Amino acid sequence: MKYLFLFFLQFSILGADHFVLRDYEKNIKNMGSIKSVIRKYKDDKLIKHLRDFVACCRPSRMVGTKSHAKASVWLVDRLKQIDPKANVVVDEFTPDIEYAKSVYREDFQKEVASNYPSTSSIYKKWNNFTNSMTSHLEKLRTVKGKNIIWEKKGSISPDEVIILGAHYDTISYDKENLVINFEAPQPGADNNASGVASLLSLIEILTEVNTPKTVRVVFFDYQEFAFLGARAYVKKYKEDLKSDKFAGFVNLLMLGHDTKRNDKGNRSNNFKVYTRKESDPLHGLDLKLANKLIKAGDKSLSGMRFELDPNGFNRSDHVSFWEEGLAAVTFTQNWEEDPNPKNHTSNDFVETLNFRSLDNAFRFISASIIAWTYDII
Repeated sequence: MKYLFLFFLQFSILGADHFVLRDYEKNIKNMGSIKSVIRKYKDDKLIKHLRDFVACCRPSRMVGTKSHAKASVWLVDRLKQIDPKANVVVDEFTPDIEYAKSVYREDFQKEVASNYPSTSSIYKKWNNFTNSMTSHLEKLRTVKGKNIIWEKKGSISPDEVIILGAHYDTISYDKENLVINFEAPQPGADNNASGVASLLSLIEILTEVNTPKTVRVVFFDYQEFAFLGARAYVKKYKEDLKSDKFAGFVNLLMLGHDTKRNDKGNRSNNFKVYTRKESDPLHGLDLKLANKLIKAGDKSLSGMRFELDPNGFNRSDHVSFWEEGLAAVTFTQNWEEDPNPKNHTSNDFVETLNFRSLDNAFRFISASIIAWTYDII
């Protein structure tokens, strides 16, 4: 009797920390069903993923450091805890160092050298940045990257696929001269533990919900160096991605910063979905994907608003999908009106984030993805 009691006690403790749905909740019927499922997920689980991920890999997840090497191991372990039956793939790749170096050099020539004299402070600052990045890339030639992939196959239309991604590496600069500060601690709570935690929580929900279509989640490495992780992934799988049934890529980036006092519009809960520019011939691909997800998210009653912005935002992993002519959007904070000043600094730690806005953003995106799998919107 004593051992039976201990068994049930242990089971109840483990079960209390695991998101579980009743059988009748697993088959989504309408938007009301989605809201019910999303409401059942406790916000402290999202924040636990955030804190645990930041804590696992202190002081920095910068590529080439010992702590960075821990990050992929931690992600695999956490995914197996969430979904023990999943086939988690560690997709190792050799970073395209020469490509990355050319990106920084070409950007410098186009944006700086052609517009500012070599004696100007702007020229010197960005020349420092370019030299620092290319110099550090040389040191990474033998450092393999690791993209971590989790997938749930669709039960009805497994060939219809949507991919969600978030990068997990960090970088820190000296803000005065834009030189990489390799020794600086970089917790990377907003950039991009907030995106990683949101995807881990979404996976917890997806393991319980029946999904007619396939949802794939990729945690990208090497984002801070010309998006090399996403580039390697797209190049490896581009033939499959160019199929008619690939819906597109949804990038989650920096979802934890949101202020009202410093916001130019004096608003909170106003995030962005960035797409190609309207003048881009492929803008329509992004627009179709973004509108569908925004429409569903708006009905989630999360309190968050994601505004469509076709400004060609080019600062994250979605760019690698654009370069191959694929639909891709980035869900992130409002970079124009409320940018995070702690980005790429040692002050990007958990306590600086707006937990309520992060939770609202997570619920908005989760509702959007579940609705997509069921063609509800």
